[in-house]
Amino acid sequence: MNAMNAANAVTDVLTASPLMVLFLVLTLGTLLGAIRVAGVSLGPAGALFAGLALSALLPGVADIVPDLLGTLGLTLFAYTIGLAGGPSFFSGLRRNARTIVAAVLVLITVAALAAGLGRAMGLDPAEVAGVYAGAMTNTPGVAAAVEATGSTAPVVGFSISYPFGIVGVLLAIVAGQAWSRRRPTEEDREPPHTAAYRTIEVTVEDLPSLEHLRSFGGAELVFTRLYREGDQWTPSDDDTPRPGDLLTVIGPAPVLAAFTDHVGHLAHDDLPLDRPQVDFQRVVLSNARYAGARVADLDLDRFDAVAGFVRRGDVDVVARPDLTVELGDRIRVVAPRDRLHEVVTELGDSERAVVVADPIGFSLGLLLGLALGLVPIPLPGPTLALGTAAGPLLVGLVLGRVGRVGPITWQLPYATNQALRQFGVLLFLATVGLGAGPDLASALGSPRGLQLFGLGAVLTIAMALALLLLARRLELGGPRTAGTLAGGQNQPAILAFAIERTDGDDRVNLAYALLFPPTFVAKILAAQVLATW
Repeated sequence: MNAMNAANAVTDVLTASPLMVLFLVLTLGTLLGAIRVAGVSLGPAGALFAGLALSALLPGVADIVPDLLGTLGLTLFAYTIGLAGGPSFFSGLRRNARTIVAAVLVLITVAALAAGLGRAMGLDPAEVAGVYAGAMTNTPGVAAAVEATGSTAPVVGFSISYPFGIVGVLLAIVAGQAWSRRRPTEEDREPPHTAAYRTIEVTVEDLPSLEHLRSFGGAELVFTRLYREGDQWTPSDDDTPRPGDLLTVIGPAPVLAAFTDHVGHLAHDDLPLDRPQVDFQRVVLSNARYAGARVADLDLDRFDAVAGFVRRGDVDVVARPDLTVELGDRIRVVAPRDRLHEVVTELGDSERAVVVADPIGFSLGLLLGLALGLVPIPLPGPTLALGTAAGPLLVGLVLGRVGRVGPITWQLPYATNQALRQFGVLLFLATVGLGAGPDLASALGSPRGLQLFGLGAVLTIAMALALLLLARRLELGGPRTAGTLAGGQNQPAILAFAIERTDGDDRVNLAYALLFPPTFVAKILAAQVLATW
């Protein structure tokens, strides 16, 4: 009796303060998501399970947080993902079209399998849609199903199938790596392309100009310093190395080793440490004029300067001329000592500016995304709409690629994008979890719960096996196979696991970034179709 009275008292306090309930779930969910088991954590999905647990234990708090907050969170999450992925997605679209189309066909086939098995098992279409979204770990997919049906049934299926949606693909990554070790492809025989620099003493005569040396070993090298007879400068494409010169070059580590042997040998002196004539500085790109620009568009030649590395988040990449830069990137600039301040002024170098978004561009971009989400898509049977996830995602992809139009900056600074994305997904998951706890508790106590789990496991295994076979068919190596599985599953926890298993190989990130946008949209539309068919 005392326990019941205490529960009722807690429920009364919480139901009187929806915001307190929301932030209680966010706090508990963040703590739960940070727990790591075998190197893997739930991440943002911890908020979903915290909301489910709280509303199952205290049914009185279910549905007291307005659904509008969850919709806002989902919109922020989808839009910021689109902005961040736009440049890399469009740059790799043409040369990787076959991989993208094949991955989307895999997801459509798995959705058809879900529909067939769900009908044979006598499950409600809304539950099947939720199971599909959970098996594919696609949060906006369950939101689309909830929007289409107006019920919480998809959330129940999602919650039951979600855990194996993660575990199953983690096991697939391990299996894919073992397969790659037994039957390595050409890509597997290549070492990871981590960015590095070397100072080389040139010993070979009659070398071509740096313009011709720039493309070497399938990579794009960057030359930042040239030292000759006591003088040091930032070289141009017209400069031709001579025997006795010292040349600093940046590029993928294995390519640098081969390039060193091609033109000379590793120098005893390290030119970046010699700074009286030529100096370097890591400059924060905060000038909104360069949002979405390429390194070549920065036109650093006018300052006799060269960009060497671009640091985004915690990763250094080679500043290739065609690399798209984002606000908040830290660019390592090499320039004559007396001109370095001009480069710093031009690029901005403002820590404050890189956390402040353009409010007009941000609001207008979201408005355009939501408007696109309302456009009806007629299909044989139901009429669908992209909704509050796929619409903002697609608009974000385009605007992220454009970067800037006149005075309007579409792109968000990196840190701001990450913060809004994290808060958005936590807000959405907490809200839907709070609304579905009682239904989940009922399902877990019935044979129907076991059916939903079994269906989800079959769908996850089918998707993972199909992507593994696709990767082998396309002769992808172990790192890109792992990135393909993570990108096809749209799951940051799986991406982190894949990166850890491959010792930080950047090819994992590239494969993930390529597949994330199209598979993300495909899953949302598939979930809508399954829920309303």
